[in-house]
Amino acid sequence: MDLESINEEWIVGLAAGDIDKEELFAALNGLVEAGRGAEATNGALELFQKLSDEEKADGALVVMAWLGAQGKIDDIPGTIKKLFSKDRNILRMIEPAGFDGSFPPLVALERMTFLRSLETGKLCYNETWGFGVIEDIDHFYGELEIDFEKKGDHEMAFSYAAEALELISDDHILAVKHNNPTELERMLKEEPAEVVKSALRSYGSMSVTRLMEKMVPSVMPEAQWKKFWEGARRGLKEDASVEIPKKRSENIVFHKDGLSYDDEWFALIASERDIEGLFLRFNEILEKNIDYTSDFAQETLANRLSFIIKGAPSARPEWKAQGFIHARQFSIEPTGLDTDKLIHDLISGDLISTLDRLPSRSLQTLLAILIENDREAVIATLSEVIPVVSHPVLNEIMAALIANEVEDDVREIMTSAVARRTASAPMLLWCQRSTEKITEWDLISKGDLAFRIQEVLEVNGAGAMLRAQNQLRERFQTEEWLHDVMNDMTEQQRRDFMRRIHEGHGWDALDRKSVEAKVLRKFPELQDIVLPTASQTAQKKEVPFTSARSYVKRQKQLERIMTVDIPENSKEIEVARSHGDLRENAEFKYAKERQGLLMAQGAQLAEDLEKVKPTDFADAQTEVVGAGVGVELSYAETGAVETYYILGVWDQDEALNIISSETRLAKALAGHGVGDEVEIPAGECTIKSILALPEGIRAWIAG
Repeated sequence: MDLESINEEWIVGLAAGDIDKEELFAALNGLVEAGRGAEATNGALELFQKLSDEEKADGALVVMAWLGAQGKIDDIPGTIKKLFSKDRNILRMIEPAGFDGSFPPLVALERMTFLRSLETGKLCYNETWGFGVIEDIDHFYGELEIDFEKKGDHEMAFSYAAEALELISDDHILAVKHNNPTELERMLKEEPAEVVKSALRSYGSMSVTRLMEKMVPSVMPEAQWKKFWEGARRGLKEDASVEIPKKRSENIVFHKDGLSYDDEWFALIASERDIEGLFLRFNEILEKNIDYTSDFAQETLANRLSFIIKGAPSARPEWKAQGFIHARQFSIEPTGLDTDKLIHDLISGDLISTLDRLPSRSLQTLLAILIENDREAVIATLSEVIPVVSHPVLNEIMAALIANEVEDDVREIMTSAVARRTASAPMLLWCQRSTEKITEWDLISKGDLAFRIQEVLEVNGAGAMLRAQNQLRERFQTEEWLHDVMNDMTEQQRRDFMRRIHEGHGWDALDRKSVEAKVLRKFPELQDIVLPTASQTAQKKEVPFTSARSYVKRQKQLERIMTVDIPENSKEIEVARSHGDLRENAEFKYAKERQGLLMAQGAQLAEDLEKVKPTDFADAQTEVVGAGVGVELSYAETGAVETYYILGVWDQDEALNIISSETRLAKALAGHGVGDEVEIPAGECTIKSILALPEGIRAWIAG
């Protein structure tokens, strides 16, 4: 605005037409800021007097609002009454507007201006009752009659209308629906992104959840929302004026005047200091193929990448990793960094947390960067990481290692874990799904892999391990797979396999019966394991035992599930439920799935603790191999000697050579004496001696 052309005469001259509030306020405030406050005040006072004399009340109210804010009108209520002394209808609005002391004078003036703008036929909106049309204005009773979409004809007092009613323009989305429903229906189907922009123009910035609340059912039925939002989201991804946040709880950002991806847009990135906000910008560049080749864009990205990598807190190592990933994706070198040291810190730091927290699609890029920096350190760290990560993360790790020519190292890691029976459920799941690679590596036979899977299913898992166990358990429900792996076994191995299904702790009753039925359709000769003979039934069923240490450990697991995990999960469900739209709510679905898993895990633990009894193995005899003894084995072919301590069903400690009585090795040795030659999973061996448990093992049993 050119302040040189504005003076008192110009201000008073506005009385000749309709007063534009924004224009007037901009001129008056501009004069005040330029040190010409006296001109602004005098001009406004003259304009107000002229409008009052000419009975142009609405214009006078606008000028009065500015003068009141400047403290130039002492008695606003008295001035209002004088201004409208000849109009009884307006005088009846004075009290509802709040000039009776209910509101500060300037607020009451705003309310008065709003009430003056109400006219029959105007479109309006109320947060509770939605869209409406003003049918009648009764000044005598101080009421409006409004036909609301959700309520029908409704009488609303002036005082309530001033705070709860909003007049809407013809381009408001609800006005479009009222005036041209056919056009809106077309846009919902063909231009969903434009409908969202119309809603944002109408209601202002809001979250996706809030947007849905505004749109359903006032604009569309609930059943239509999911398809509509999918189409709108696709369209908005290509629209520079709209930024959709990563979290549903955050507001969609709408630039009403439009936005182009030029240096001005990159300047927004240059000033951004929120790391998560920067990641959203970076992902937008990649998803929309935004041109970042200008010198300013390149300099900005290099600077912000350095900011992320240097500024990421130690508790969020994945942010630092993501900074390096984006640098690789942009082919930009962050400025001012000791890159080698920072990458080595990632390798030697909490790499498990880093990998678990990153999106799966980013892992291969990160691992390629790490391997290029220090191959040996990465392999050494991953040998510890692989047994404890989730299956999705493990998949990416294995793919990255193989793609970066370190296949021999990863094969050695897997071979060692499988041979030592330390392979986790995700590792076995990877083996089961990577049959070509397992055959190429000659890692393990199909039959032996099935036995390893049985073993891992009997270990109580949680989180990522439990999810992998459930996926492995589903394989047993695939009849083709089940028959295929059992065809790879000897007759005795099939019997052992079936017995483990029938007696193992890794199954609930329904799943067990289902798997048994599938096996018997192919191998009916195994029926005696499931349906024992009368003489076998008559025998007293042995009570399974375990060490006091393992029993107490299971008790504590059950206690934690019941007193910590389940209550925390219940809170997660309530928080997720509060986000609304349960069908679209991933947090709610995950929390409900976790609830089911926790309940099932708790029930299984409680059942196991009823069946299994704790013991110290003090009465164990050493005449033959059984639970509670040590056994020394010798191998004629190699001359090697191994010692194992066989304890109860839940006992295992690789470092102390403690094995469960339920392992295939323990079952093969059971009942044999010194000097017996026995066929065990590792081959043929001789029982060299049977030992009483030493003090170190007894101390372990006691916990």
